[in-house]
Amino acid sequence: MRNSIRDGSGVTNVVSILMIIGIVVSLMGMVFATYLPAWGKDVEVQTKVEVMDNIIDLRSNLDTLSVGGDTGASLSAKIRLGSTGGPLFGFGRSSGSLDMDEESGLVTVVDQAGNTYGQGRGTVVYRSNHLYTEDQIISMEMGALIRNEGGVDILKGPPNIVIKRDENTDQTTIFISLFILEGQDVSVSGTQSYMISSTLLSEEGSEYDIAAGTDITITIMTERVLLWTDTLRETAEEQGLVEGAGNDFEISSGTDVLGNPFVSFVIHDLDIMKIRSSVFSLDVY
Repeated sequence: MRNSIRDGSGVTNVVSILMIIGIVVSLMGMVFATYLPAWGKDVEVQTKVEVMDNIIDLRSNLDTLSVGGDTGASLSAKIRLGSTGGPLFGFGRSSGSLDMDEESGLVTVVDQAGNTYGQGRGTVVYRSNHLYTEDQIISMEMGALIRNEGGVDILKGPPNIVIKRDENTDQTTIFISLFILEGQDVSVSGTQSYMISSTLLSEEGSEYDIAAGTDITITIMTERVLLWTDTLRETAEEQGLVEGAGNDFEISSGTDVLGNPFVSFVIHDLDIMKIRSSVFSLDVY
């Protein structure tokens, strides 16, 4: 009898242990299958928002320096490339990359006689590397902030082009701010944060009275042809300008001799053009 009772207790203990193990395994499976992916997705969404805020700060620094800064003045902005993840196996870790290219994103302002009024160049591009959400690409070109997710470009910050038509005089004025980003090309990646220091090297503002019959053409070298076409069209039409040959403006696109895509924006019968050209040095620490 004593051996029977003892044997029964042993079986009961084994069964209890197996049940506890089963419950723990089920809970862990639920955690890994449901909770952690949801947590990882939330972390990535927060990282996306923070990165966009960082790029907006960078753009704001350039605007501030170009308008009210002294030569040699600097402003810094932090950019977070990704997330190091949580304490459990680093779950939710995501990375990103940042590239600055001083030769890309060429912008030119010329007339039909070939006279050049200004040029801008240089782009900043951030790319995410996520596990649970769609990757995003954030680009800054000609001051515009463009976010691409799922293959769709969305304008998050307007370009440095403003058109004003005086309702009383019918006079049309265009304001253009051109950025030139100089320094070594930069390419960094990972999960850490960096500081981007923007230093104003030079700044110059010019105003031109445009003679009758002069056409001003703004050409932007960009792969985001559709977005720039729509943006420039909306900018002009908001001021009552009419598109088409013989009207106020025309927009076209194509590729140069090297196959690089561009958008061309031609304004007819422009009265005044104001251009501010700012040269910056961008350094990453």
